[in-house]
Amino acid sequence: MMKAILLGIAILLSGNIFAEEQAIALAKANVDLSDKKSIKRGAKLFGTVCIACHTLVYMQYDPIAKEAGITLERMPLQVKKWPLDVKPPDLSLETDVRGADWVYTYLHSFYIDKSRPTGANNLLLPNSAMSYILASYQGVQMPAPDLKASRGIYDHALQWYDVLELQSQGSMTPAQYDGMVGDVVNFLAYSAEPYHEKQKHLGVWVLGFLFVLFIFTYLLKKEYWRDIRKDR
Repeated sequence: MMKAILLGIAILLSGNIFAEEQAIALAKANVDLSDKKSIKRGAKLFGTVCIACHTLVYMQYDPIAKEAGITLERMPLQVKKWPLDVKPPDLSLETDVRGADWVYTYLHSFYIDKSRPTGANNLLLPNSAMSYILASYQGVQMPAPDLKASRGIYDHALQWYDVLELQSQGSMTPAQYDGMVGDVVNFLAYSAEPYHEKQKHLGVWVLGFLFVLFIFTYLLKKEYWRDIRKDR
């Protein structure tokens, strides 16, 4: 029992440490797994851009993923040597591991940092090995000079847009980029729980069945007790 208590305390403490290491506040991703159009748009972008580095092996048989060209043949499974010797993670369960809000904020938080080998850095995950691959869509961001000088670029109460300034716009407006990232995160949330909507619908039928079963069980119980009282 004492070991279990100590383990629980250690987990809680590690969670607090992780929260303190988080550089900025997380933005809300607004995941909607019933929005199939959004999921398909996100899958299309993943199959166009993200699949160059990231795998999604648990989705190899999913019809939406297949339609977007996300197949094992196109995934970089055979690559042995990666830049900086860091292998990009499989993203099948990324939103379950880190949370949809984390992924959404991460994809907004890149900025130019010439001291890094990739030429970029990330507020949420400092010294990330991922390059600024979405800069052509989002544009180029830089830390706001006044914040960098007076408070530093890390503040738990600030959002990425409080800390970073858009120096030059990409092919999308900020609103369009928000929508695109939202679609990608929606697709990744779907990839972590592809049967979420079916489970919800099935759950309604199961609850309905249990309710009907409860009525018949209650009536049966009354009938049994009626006979028991007669015997007394």
